[in-house]
Amino acid sequence: MNKLFAAAVIAAGFATTSDAAVLKLDSYTSSIQSVSVKSSPVANTPGTVGATGFNLTDTTGDMGSFVGWCLDIAHYLMNKGSSQNYTPTNDPFSNSFGLTDVGRDRVQSVFDANYGRLDTSNGDQAAAFQMALWEAAYEDDNTALSVSSGLFKASSTGSTNLANRYLMAASAYSGDMVWNLSFLEVDGDADRGRYTGQNLVSVSPVPVPAAGLLLVTGLFGMGAITRRRRKA
Repeated sequence: MNKLFAAAVIAAGFATTSDAAVLKLDSYTSSIQSVSVKSSPVANTPGTVGATGFNLTDTTGDMGSFVGWCLDIAHYLMNKGSSQNYTPTNDPFSNSFGLTDVGRDRVQSVFDANYGRLDTSNGDQAAAFQMALWEAAYEDDNTALSVSSGLFKASSTGSTNLANRYLMAASAYSGDMVWNLSFLEVDGDADRGRYTGQNLVSVSPVPVPAAGLLLVTGLFGMGAITRRRRKA
């Protein structure tokens, strides 16, 4: 599926809000994969963490249900079925390890280069994508992206090589922005605990310009006409 068509199909996706939201963890997108963290610039990073995507629902606002990813390796997410207050932020993250401009651009590229083809229900792919996000966020700004070297190093059976392939694709990506990033941080110190305070990132598709939508519609129309002629 090409990017133009994919964006046209899912243009009514994730919506953001400037108000606090109560997010509920419904489930994981796949089985949780164990990741061994060898090195990290983030204080209090555990030696072993779990990696996958999170199926979340905004129970009080207009974000609906969406998939979130961890950008806060030193904290754990709430338990399944639990809820927590979050606030969207344009300055990730004021309450933890903050993203540099380069780190933010790298996270953007990881999504743009890979997310449209990612199967979040596949445990290896979800874990690899999560590892790639950590590397993009935490690596030194002047160091090539790889989970096998640098400030942030991690490994996981079945996912390490795949994570590095995602990072290589991100480093080589030079196309248009495909996904809008939404950063969510835990709202208030009272809700900020090691086992309840994880900050997140999610995305929504960049809307296709009106000309693009007309092109997609025209292509569908031409295909329908061709099929009718063949049947005649």
